[in-house]
Amino acid sequence: MTDATPAKGWIVTLGGSFQMGPKYEGANAVGPSFMPSLSWRRVGEPAGFSAPDDSLDFAIYETDRFSFGVAGGWKTGRYSSSSVKLFGMRDVPWAIEAGIFAEYWPILDRLRTRIEIRQGFNGHQGIVADLSADWVERMGRFTLSAGPRLSLGSASYMRTNFGVTVPESLINGFIAPYRPSGGAKSLGVAAALEYTWSEQWSTTLFARYDRMIDQAARSPLVSTIGQRDQFTVGLGASYSFRMDL
Repeated sequence: MTDATPAKGWIVTLGGSFQMGPKYEGANAVGPSFMPSLSWRRVGEPAGFSAPDDSLDFAIYETDRFSFGVAGGWKTGRYSSSSVKLFGMRDVPWAIEAGIFAEYWPILDRLRTRIEIRQGFNGHQGIVADLSADWVERMGRFTLSAGPRLSLGSASYMRTNFGVTVPESLINGFIAPYRPSGGAKSLGVAAALEYTWSEQWSTTLFARYDRMIDQAARSPLVSTIGQRDQFTVGLGASYSFRMDL
């Protein structure tokens, strides 16, 4: 006789990624960083897809094609001590960003679209919107994904991260004053290759390219002492385990 009782408990996945990318947005120098990850699903549910550059999220409403919920993440800061080119510029401390996300799969299990809208706290008080699309191919133990990225920022966000005040310009001596408005920040593409070693372990190799555009590209922090082309590469690992409640 077959036991029809549904499986109980949760599968929790803990992970993290080490990456090399711009020291701050628009920088022409790279540095290391580490980002943790956390997800969970009910026992018996298949593992869902998540891109390495997704924020941490929790779905409030979810179907096979659509999900909606809260999202949050952590953003590194910009410090004048990291480069002599930033002499005279104010520091922009690290920030926590919290908001909402929505996902929709126009082609189930193949094409995912996603939007995140987040409010900053501490380092900046602006609003960021990230839009993405990923084509997902599963080939045995491998999962390959790739797609475009678009990022926008409010006027407060852009002025904090890309603005230059008159006093800062005078002290620095090389960069002109600049007061951006809200608008597009970057346009790019991201790709990832995940390999599942077992039910517990998986590793992911990923890369992302962003081209600073519009308000961000016009900033002297980018055009004079930085660069428009931004590259990030990284390697992540995750471990899954069961929790019976």
